[in-house]
Amino acid sequence: MAEQQYVEDVDEFLDGLKLPETEVPICGRGDLQARFEDLERQLDVARSQPADDSLASKETEAQRIAKEIQALQVEMQQHVRVFLLRALPRKAWSDLVKEHPARKQDAPADFNRDSFPVAALAACAVKPSLTEEKAGRVVDRITQGQWSLLWNAILELNGGSGEVPFSAAASVILSSTSGS
Repeated sequence: MAEQQYVEDVDEFLDGLKLPETEVPICGRGDLQARFEDLERQLDVARSQPADDSLASKETEAQRIAKEIQALQVEMQQHVRVFLLRALPRKAWSDLVKEHPARKQDAPADFNRDSFPVAALAACAVKPSLTEEKAGRVVDRITQGQWSLLWNAILELNGGSGEVPFSAAASVILSSTSGS
């Protein structure tokens, strides 16, 4: 474990401070998701069918469907666009919350559940840069699942601890290779 370094100079600390960022990929062709799910169901059925030995040299139905799924995944990847989000400084976040006070129907949230998330998206979006009007258009057009990805990322960025994360997987891999 690295030796702790104490803050000696606050100005130096603040000059080097960078707010957390995250990327949120969104597939703009949600219509393809239904086709993907249908193919997944077809693949499950095809895999459960007994093998027909007479077709040993021919492509199986499961293989055909698997290839179709792969092609669809490639097509969907071509329509993925990434939102780059950055956390707000604590005061900017709390000021934004105050600008969107909770209504009775928003309890237990401490903000207006209709206006605040849109304002938070606009304030946290780095790429693309968004006005509240544009953020509202995004929120109104994407699916609930896509919105959940963005909103959860915003909440994590602005509510995360800022501690250095630990990767159990990386630790296991490195400990198993270091003894070789």
